[in-house]
Amino acid sequence: MKKIYSLVAAVSFCGLINAQLVADFESINLTPESYNNGSAGNGNFIDEMLEFTNYYDVGWGSWNGFSISNMTDNTTAGWGNQYSAFTGSGLNSSNYAIFYPSGTFGFTNADYGTIDSFYVTNASYAAISMRDGDAYAKQFGSPLDANGMADGTNGEDFFKTWIIIEGFNSLEKDSIEFFLADYRFVDNSQDYIIDQWTKIDLTGIGFPIKTIWFRFESSDNGAFGMNTPSYVAIDKVYHQSYWGISEKDNAFEVYPNPVNDVLNIKGSEGEILVFNLKGELILSAKHLLESQIHFTEIPSGVYFIELHHENGVSVQKIIK
Repeated sequence: MKKIYSLVAAVSFCGLINAQLVADFESINLTPESYNNGSAGNGNFIDEMLEFTNYYDVGWGSWNGFSISNMTDNTTAGWGNQYSAFTGSGLNSSNYAIFYPSGTFGFTNADYGTIDSFYVTNASYAAISMRDGDAYAKQFGSPLDANGMADGTNGEDFFKTWIIIEGFNSLEKDSIEFFLADYRFVDNSQDYIIDQWTKIDLTGIGFPIKTIWFRFESSDNGAFGMNTPSYVAIDKVYHQSYWGISEKDNAFEVYPNPVNDVLNIKGSEGEILVFNLKGELILSAKHLLESQIHFTEIPSGVYFIELHHENGVSVQKIIK
């Protein structure tokens, strides 16, 4: 999926690399009132350079990760309605994704860049189960479990997802706690189950985002784990793609790449500029055919080196 172009133009770095994209799943063809759960065996879904994990078990006829859907049923209870969003549609569109976890699943940048935001809402299966209760899960707000026994919650129920955020190296991690339902308010009129598309803003995260994972928690648990159906719907994933920059450029040579300590540079005389993924200038130096840049004190991540020479500007991507 990585696109490589030759860059020889006297323009600024920030103007070169930043492309705003949105994965809205509309490129995945579905007939009306249908879904794609991976049963065709095509594996992960890819939309606008984002990769959404999917695993389909032929033997069990089951799936994990993401399914793509345009189902509109927000009234039918039960597992048979597991592919519908509680909103009855995508966000100003038909298609959306339904996420169901088992193990480690999420979505990932297929190209260097960052994820800015996305929208979530409840799946119909989970929302109706929480609102009304069913044979396995309690009705939220009730002091009784699904078997009619006091469960010790006094009706102060919740269902939430932890949005686990990872950067381009193992040290870049963060998380956001988002409640898909919350019945813990003193004033019961404030209790809610999310029934609208709600924005998850990631622009405050202090590093470029590579991967998003989901983990669920509920106040309703039993001997085999969480009773609340662990589903969530997502749509409109906004992200920036840092495309058009190669890890090699014939105008100059850099090595080793990835680099730990010292980066060697060979090429036309000029000025070297080093930028991070946010387009911030990290350092600059004169270049005389051969030079070195010390990366020891620079944090791990993805960087771009511009060599400004008499014929223009050449750029290479560096990984620390």
